[in-house]
Amino acid sequence: MKFLDTLNRIVIVIACLVLLVVLILVFLMPHVVLTSVGQWMVGWGTYLQIQDDWARLGGGLALAVVTGLLVALVIYLEVRRGGRGFIRVQQVAGGTATISTESVTDMLQSELAALPGVVTVTPHVRAKGNRVAVHVEVGVAQGTNVPQTANYLIKETQATLTDELGLQIAGHPEVRVTVVEPETPEAESVPLPSGLPGPEIAESEPPDRSAAPPLPADADWEDENHETDTDDEAA
Repeated sequence: MKFLDTLNRIVIVIACLVLLVVLILVFLMPHVVLTSVGQWMVGWGTYLQIQDDWARLGGGLALAVVTGLLVALVIYLEVRRGGRGFIRVQQVAGGTATISTESVTDMLQSELAALPGVVTVTPHVRAKGNRVAVHVEVGVAQGTNVPQTANYLIKETQATLTDELGLQIAGHPEVRVTVVEPETPEAESVPLPSGLPGPEIAESEPPDRSAAPPLPADADWEDENHETDTDDEAA
């Protein structure tokens, strides 16, 4: 309900500023302000008087319905927010103590997020009289034993609400489990600074194909034997 709190502050500040400006103008120049407002109202009255009766009635009825619905919605949200903003702590003697639903939500989130296999936790807490109703939306990693994890979550929720916070639970805690796929980090290429040179590639010279290829070892041995035989015959 942080949105309603912020909206209330904004509306109150704007209303106070407008009222302050109007009162200052009325106190300083009452003849000018009241005369201008009177002329403005007379002009609108004359304009509406010349309109068709059914059109004037239909427009007025539509504006009345819209305004009534908006006011009723604001009143309902305010009454509902005030009724469930705080929950009574039961295990207190000699007085009364209450705890806000936001504190209960934060406590549950910190306790349940520490359980193994739990990736995301979103508790939803609301007051039902002097008791608290809660359901938890949990995201678990793949390969997690869902029934076992759900049992751990329910037991931890009950222990946190009753033992640590001293609250009475309305009904049974509800756990909604969703299997969440793990996020795989993408490899990012780090660009080189513009001022640094890139890697140098050594230029290789093409081989000289005009040179005769080396003879194999067997050919050298045969040439040596041939020369020895020729020397023996000349002798």
